[in-house]
Amino acid sequence: MTLRHNIALCLVLSILSGAVPAAARSDEQRQITWAGLTDVVGKTVKIVMPDGAIIQGKAAAVQNDGLAVDINKTSNKSTYPKGRFLVPRATLHTFSIDQPRIRGKVIGLAVGGGVGAFLALAASGSYIGGYRGALIGGAVALPVGGYFLGRAADSRTLTYVITQ
Repeated sequence: MTLRHNIALCLVLSILSGAVPAAARSDEQRQITWAGLTDVVGKTVKIVMPDGAIIQGKAAAVQNDGLAVDINKTSNKSTYPKGRFLVPRATLHTFSIDQPRIRGKVIGLAVGGGVGAFLALAASGSYIGGYRGALIGGAVALPVGGYFLGRAADSRTLTYVITQ
């Protein structure tokens, strides 16, 4: 292997091992009153039901007896099918909202694109031989992979605790 091969291999392995972190995931907890739930109407909420099932969907309306949610994901389709569901006020104590940020996507894309550009330059050399296809594939895959790694790493979950 030549020096260029070794450098390219080290860069790829450092990205894949997480040595170049895209961003950090953070979790935050806030308190909210029942009357304050109107602020989350229209946002996607994730609720753990008393039986352990997880439902996710847009908060549609706040009513005196519960929170109306348009369920689009559920871990128990028979009990909580997709569609409008009223989560009873007596059972709703906490819920969470995921808030992805753009910083991780940009960093992941930039780092992956930089290494991908380096691999594309390495693939243009005449000494590469049979590795050209792999290097070009890596030059394309690294920016895409960097974007998705950055998206997964840089999100914030807000957990709301309902106070009476």
